[in-house]
Amino acid sequence: MKKTFYVVMSILFIVFICIFSSSTSGYYEYSNNKKNTFTEEKMKEFEKDVEEGKNVNIKDYIEDNSKDYSNKITRLGDNISNLVYNSANFVLKGGFKVIEKMLN
Repeated sequence: MKKTFYVVMSILFIVFICIFSSSTSGYYEYSNNKKNTFTEEKMKEFEKDVEEGKNVNIKDYIEDNSKDYSNKITRLGDNISNLVYNSANFVLKGGFKVIEKMLN
């Protein structure tokens, strides 16, 4: 029974680390931003509009081909990882404050 508990907790910890690291490293945002393309045709159109003195907005020239693959499970995993991060951060900061007070 005890061994099963440790195996389950280890698996959950590894899943948490994977979700948390991908979230904080910005991998997901990077992969989505990489998909926004500024094609050659749109670049020429943009340059022409600038030369003609038209009011330009970059959003009119960017094609967004990205797809959002997030769902309830990924958002739940992200929320849980943020909750664990914030809780651990709170506990560690509080612990260090107690140690600092004991040392002074």
